[in-house]
Amino acid sequence: MTVPPVHPTAMRFTGKVVVVTGAGAGIGWETARRFAAEGAKVAVFELDADAARGIATVIEADGGEALPLTVDVTDEDAVGTAVSQVMSTWGRLDVLVNNAGHGDPMFVSEMTVPQWDRMLTLNLRSVFVTSRAVWPVFTESGGGVILNASSITGRMAMYGLAGYGASKAGIATATRVMAIEGGRFGIRVNCVSPGYILTPGFQEFIDLQEDPKAFHDSMANQSALRRFGSPGDVAEAYLYLASDAAGWVTGTDLVVDGGITAGQLPDQDPRG
Repeated sequence: MTVPPVHPTAMRFTGKVVVVTGAGAGIGWETARRFAAEGAKVAVFELDADAARGIATVIEADGGEALPLTVDVTDEDAVGTAVSQVMSTWGRLDVLVNNAGHGDPMFVSEMTVPQWDRMLTLNLRSVFVTSRAVWPVFTESGGGVILNASSITGRMAMYGLAGYGASKAGIATATRVMAIEGGRFGIRVNCVSPGYILTPGFQEFIDLQEDPKAFHDSMANQSALRRFGSPGDVAEAYLYLASDAAGWVTGTDLVVDGGITAGQLPDQDPRG
C-alpha cells in the first residue's frame, strides 16, 4: 500500500507526549504518525511487539520520537507499568488515544459467551483500564486529554454487530461520564465515531468477498460522499480534539462517517 506523505499544517503538539493504543496498524498507525509529525513524542501501546516497533521506526525515520511498548491494554498491571515507563522516559503525559479494539461480524444466535466477553473486554474494558491509569497523572499535572474510539455502530443497529455495537455504545456513554467527572481537573474527554474506513484490514475483508468490487462499491455508496473514509480522516479528528483549538470541547462524540448516519440515501432522485 502506498502511504501518502504527511504535511502538517502546524506543530500543534511540540513538547507534548501522546499515548496511542493499538497503533500498530490502520487508524492507530496513522494517528501516531500524524501526532509525531506535529511535534509530539509518541508512546505506542501495542500487543504485537513487531507492530509497535514498526510504527516507531516509521516515526523515527521521519525525525520524530517514539517509545514502542508491548502492552495488553486490558491488563491493569501491564498498563500501569507502561504509563510509568512513559513518565520515566519523558516526564509528562498529555494525551491518551484509546484506539485499540476489534470487531468480527457475528450473529447473537451464534455468538458464544466467551466471544461476547472478549469483544467487550478488548473494546470497552481497555478504555476504562487505560483511562484510569492516566487519570492521576492528569490530575497532578493540571489536565490532559482522553480520546476514545467509538463507532457509528454504537449509534445505529448494524446487522451482525451486536457485540461490537454494544461495546462502542458503552464507550460513548463512558466518554460523557468521564468528561463531567474530569472537567474540574482540567481533563477533557471526547470520542470519535468513524463510519466505513478503508484500513488495510478492511481491504482484506473486502477481498474475501465473492465479488470484491461490487461489495466495495455497495458499502462506499452508503455514505453521502459515495466513498470510504481513510485512516487519515479519523486521525485528523483526533488531532483536532487533542489540540488547544478544541479547548472548550468535552463530552462530545465526533462522527466521521461521510454522512452515513445523516439519513437514508434514495435509490433514485425523488423529484422524478
